[in-house]
Amino acid sequence: MNQMIVLAIALFLFFAAPALSAECSDRWSPHVVWQAAKIGKLTSELQLGPNGLFYAPSGNKLVVLDENGRKLWEAAGPGGSKSGRPVFDPYGSIFMPGDALIQEIKLNGSMGWNFKVYQGKSKSAVHLTTGPKDLLYLCMPSALYAIDTEGHYKWMVMQWGQGNTGSTQLETDWEILASAGNDQAVFVVLGKKKEGFSLIALSGEGKIFWRYSLGDIKGANLVTGKDGLIYATVNPQKIDRLNKGMVYAFGSKGDGKPRWSYQVAFDGLTAPTISEHGLLYFSAGGRLYALNQDDGTEVWHQNINEAISRPSVDENSKRVYVGTEDKRLLAVTPLGRFDWDFSLDGKVSMQPLAGPGGYLYVTTDAGSIYKIKDEPPVSDGG
Repeated sequence: MNQMIVLAIALFLFFAAPALSAECSDRWSPHVVWQAAKIGKLTSELQLGPNGLFYAPSGNKLVVLDENGRKLWEAAGPGGSKSGRPVFDPYGSIFMPGDALIQEIKLNGSMGWNFKVYQGKSKSAVHLTTGPKDLLYLCMPSALYAIDTEGHYKWMVMQWGQGNTGSTQLETDWEILASAGNDQAVFVVLGKKKEGFSLIALSGEGKIFWRYSLGDIKGANLVTGKDGLIYATVNPQKIDRLNKGMVYAFGSKGDGKPRWSYQVAFDGLTAPTISEHGLLYFSAGGRLYALNQDDGTEVWHQNINEAISRPSVDENSKRVYVGTEDKRLLAVTPLGRFDWDFSLDGKVSMQPLAGPGGYLYVTTDAGSIYKIKDEPPVSDGG
């Protein structure tokens, strides 16, 4: 009799348990909150503005969406040309770089001032960054221009080359690969093909602090960190025994020698992503890397087939996200373990944006923007 009672209880628990256990999972899972289609392929990363709106540069226009994915307005890029990465003023303006100019756009889409300079016949991309003294720095092959946020010219530097400090002739055959700035210096990767490139650090008055030779390279990325540090990823023209992909950390001032360097036997290094928990992430050669920011030592790497985007990190969960050539978004745990992948409507070449509340904003080359929630594992309450 007792055995029958025990069997009956066991059968009851067996059939009653699945409804509860089916909801339990030890893995995170993504779901789409909304999708905004037909935005266009982005020319630089999606950005969250100081007013909580999303700004998507696409071709020669800037598209603005609200938190629900509704398009509020769009503005033509400066001069009708392909625009670069916009820079935000916390006081209410957006600054768009175009063909040798800066166009101010108000947060409501109206046009403000513009600043245009002569660049000659150079086809090199124009870079715009913030930097020392809260100025805007327009980096061009012909010169570096410093402009205040009211559109007023402050100064310029024309002497990019060593041994050419007395020249007043515009040099248009230089090529700029990257620029960035902090409150101590503005940094520019500049050079000529077959002659080599250098990373140059300049003061807020246009004085060159230092330059560091990067050799014969085809691409570079710069990201500023805390305490005046600047991090660079560098892609050589070719990979061989002597030439590798490199990651560097530099101080703003001093002699220009790297604080540390790290090399990988790949090119195609993405821009680095620095986190608040002391790690630096980048993708290269189908791998996602995590390095210590302090000394450049590798913490872990994860093989990720066809990874192409700059990584993104959610500072609360410490989870890392990366996009792929084959139309997927991938999630990696803080310990470097692959967690999930999620198929979208196009390849994800731009960095996902980790926004407030644990939401991800992901753009695809098919012209869509997704809002995705990465849900934590469901607990059974036990």
